[in-house]
Amino acid sequence: MKLPASIFVMLLLSLLVPYAAFGGSVNTTHTMAIWRLKPLGLDENTAERLEGLLRTEAGRLNGIKLQDKQETLSRLAAHTNLQACGGKTSCLCQIGKILRVDRLVTGVIGALGDDYTFDLKLLDVASCRESRRINEALSGREDLLIAAIRKALYKLVAPELVVGSLLVNVPVKGATILVDDKEVGKTPLAKAISGLRPGLHRLKIQGEGFSEFTEDVPVRFQQTTMLKVDLVKSVLTGLSYEKEKEGQNTKEASSVSSKALESFKAEPTSTLRVLAWTTTGLAVVAAAAAGVLTWRSKVAEHEVEQAANSDPPYINSSYDAVLNRGRTYSMWSNISWGLAGAAAIGSVIMFIVDLSSDNAQAEDSQDPRGKQDPSVVISPVFGTMGGQINLKLNF
Repeated sequence: MKLPASIFVMLLLSLLVPYAAFGGSVNTTHTMAIWRLKPLGLDENTAERLEGLLRTEAGRLNGIKLQDKQETLSRLAAHTNLQACGGKTSCLCQIGKILRVDRLVTGVIGALGDDYTFDLKLLDVASCRESRRINEALSGREDLLIAAIRKALYKLVAPELVVGSLLVNVPVKGATILVDDKEVGKTPLAKAISGLRPGLHRLKIQGEGFSEFTEDVPVRFQQTTMLKVDLVKSVLTGLSYEKEKEGQNTKEASSVSSKALESFKAEPTSTLRVLAWTTTGLAVVAAAAAGVLTWRSKVAEHEVEQAANSDPPYINSSYDAVLNRGRTYSMWSNISWGLAGAAAIGSVIMFIVDLSSDNAQAEDSQDPRGKQDPSVVISPVFGTMGGQINLKLNF
């Protein structure tokens, strides 16, 4: 017996619709490849390490399957004509299709002093268009680099996930909490206020019988800002940060990131440290020269004294040259000692500033309301009794 065509179509749809609905709800993984991150002002080893860190963080993104670098290279090996692709969307689309990925990341990584820059763009292969582009300056400090690369990658691939949260602790029940003039709940809050963009947010707490509390509070990427507020005195009594628990947004790969970061510990030291060591070397050279010049002036002085103290004295006009030579040596030795002392003091100051910068906590460096950067202020002061120099160190 043959089934009518209409019944056959209905049976077919009854099988396909649930399948499509189920498949659409769970199959949200996108394939992605990173291709040719051109180094600018970087040596090859540093560029490879930065790309390695970027790949490690890309591998943590949930919903993204990153293509292995060797697989990317092997798929493109036979297409030598695409090696000259300079970043045009048309040829990048061809590369993405050959790689069989949904998304393609390419761009430039460069050096900016002791820091790094990422100029990256994300290409949607199916529609053959540039989805997003970022230009980020990343801190070269080892304790900040991974977090900076992770944040830059999120901005490029999943900007909706570049958020933090805020947890407010107020020992008063029923007070209204507003963030950026929007009511988010009443005290005590059952959970943190999530989905906030990194930066400053205006927090207001209003309670009957209490003065309104208002404060601009910082929110950080993938961190919870913990606040304690005394509503009676209307003051902020505590501010700390806690890393958000990694769940749906990322996958665990911290051990891989730590190993990748180890390679940066052999990177050149900061410019200030190099300058400090150079100044120390100049101080040593100046001190050595001063020592030699002092010895020569003492030799000339001893020669004249020996002639003057002889019996009978035999000083004559021929010793004028010895006296002049001794005075010249003495003058240059004083100058050399002064230069050595100044260089030594300068190198000590630079070492102190560099050390204080290295020991600064990452929390303070990222806080929009954090401490000022270390600096040295040297200012001349003139008066009726002469001049002097004021030296001020800021930490």
